[in-house]
Amino acid sequence: MAEQTHTVCLFLPVMRETRFSARRRNGFLFLCLLHLALLGSTGAIMVLGLTSAAHAQAPDLSEPDGSAGPPPVPTLPPMMQIHRPAAPATSTPQAARPATAPTQPVAPAPASPMIGVLADRLAHAKTPEQAHGLESRLETLRASKLAPATRLLLHRSEKDLAAEKPDDAVQDLSDALALQPDQPILWRGRAQMRLAAGDLKGAIADLGESLGRDPSDAAAWILLSTIEERRNDGRAALQAWEKAMSLNPMLDKAHKRQEQLRVKAFGQPT
Repeated sequence: MAEQTHTVCLFLPVMRETRFSARRRNGFLFLCLLHLALLGSTGAIMVLGLTSAAHAQAPDLSEPDGSAGPPPVPTLPPMMQIHRPAAPATSTPQAARPATAPTQPVAPAPASPMIGVLADRLAHAKTPEQAHGLESRLETLRASKLAPATRLLLHRSEKDLAAEKPDDAVQDLSDALALQPDQPILWRGRAQMRLAAGDLKGAIADLGESLGRDPSDAAAWILLSTIEERRNDGRAALQAWEKAMSLNPMLDKAHKRQEQLRVKAFGQPT
């Protein structure tokens, strides 16, 4: 009798802790306790400990009215997130600006082979008449590649110069050079107009362009000699004149012009 009383005393705390669970499980826990009371106090304590732990860990899925709730829904493992590399940021296309090509010097136009042939004949001319005929042919050949619009501007510049409008003549040749900058005869023509306008520095620059493309042009060397004389550079004027004489020996058959320039360059011989 004393053993049964002791057993009931041990069960009371367990009943108080699990009374809601026992009621919700339809008296299953209460029947187990009575059966364990018959087995002995030692076995009852061990089983009650396991039962209480199981009820403490088990989730409460019953309904408020005491009936058993729906079976637990199995939870799926979390889906693995796939990290895709972000697309490279693309800048907003802007209006394309036209690329500015670097300014390059105009390549000299290849000289006509016939110019070289006639220039060689002129350098070996025996009479002034022969030299004059060759000069005319060379001048015609040098102007043969001019376009109609360029020829019109060239003729207009000559009219402006005759009307004593050298500045307008320079502008006419500038417009012509804008159309055909590879023609040396146009550079020589503008140098002549600049000389008339008093622009000696600009005239020398234009002759540099002309002679760089056609070094056998005796008329350009003559014009350079005249400009250097105007600049009071006797030696440069003499050198340019001697170059012109090498291209056309009939220029100064008596060498009068050459002696004048020599005196200016080196003074009167004693």
